[in-house]
Amino acid sequence: MNHRVHCPQVWALTQKGRDTARASVPTVRVLAVIGLLTGILAAQVTVNVTGVRSQFNIQAQTACEADMLGKMGAREVFSGKPYELVTEVARAYGRAIPHIYIFPGSPNMAYIAASTAVDGHGKILVGQQATELFDAVAFEGFLGHEMAHLVSDRATEGCNDYIVRDPQTEADADALAARTLGTGPVKAFLQRVLALTKGRNWDARQRLQLLQ
Repeated sequence: MNHRVHCPQVWALTQKGRDTARASVPTVRVLAVIGLLTGILAAQVTVNVTGVRSQFNIQAQTACEADMLGKMGAREVFSGKPYELVTEVARAYGRAIPHIYIFPGSPNMAYIAASTAVDGHGKILVGQQATELFDAVAFEGFLGHEMAHLVSDRATEGCNDYIVRDPQTEADADALAARTLGTGPVKAFLQRVLALTKGRNWDARQRLQLLQ
C-alpha cells in the first residue's frame, strides 16, 4: 500500500473533537476528505499512471467503499435536507445526483475518491452533526465545496492511499463552488466554520478572504 500525505489542514473544533473522530472511525478508507472541523485522513485507490479508466479496478473500489461505509455506520438517504440540497447542487453543476450518506457523530463532510468511476454518480458523506450545525445556505456551500472535489476527481486516487488535501486544493474547490452556486453559500459555509471555531480557524479565514 502506497501512502501519500500532503499538508494537513487545521480545521479542528477542539483536540477532543479530533480524538473522538479518529476513535469513532478507526479504519477510514476511501475518503477524499476535507477534515473541516475534525481531522480525518483520506483514503484512496490508485490507478495506473496514464489514468486510463479501462484499467481502473471497479471491483476493488466497490468492495472498498462498501467496507468503509459499513464500518462507519453510514446510511444512504433519499429525502430530507441533505438529499434535497445535494439535488439542487448537482443540478447547478449539471451533473448526476451523487449518492449521499449520513454517518453518525461528526460535523464533517467528504466525498469518496474515484466513486464516480463506479456508476457515474459518486458518493458524498455527511456527518450527522453537520446537518444540525449548518443552516440551509451554509450547508449548500459545504455541499458545493464537496461537489467541486467530486467533479474534479479524475480517479487517479481511490481506496488505499491515505492523503490529506492541501490548502490550495481546498481554495480551488471553494472557487469552483462559488462560480457554480454564487459566492453567498460558500461564504456562509466558511463563516459558519469560523463561528464554530470561535474565529480560530486560520485556513477558513484565509479562504474566506479569497472570496471577497
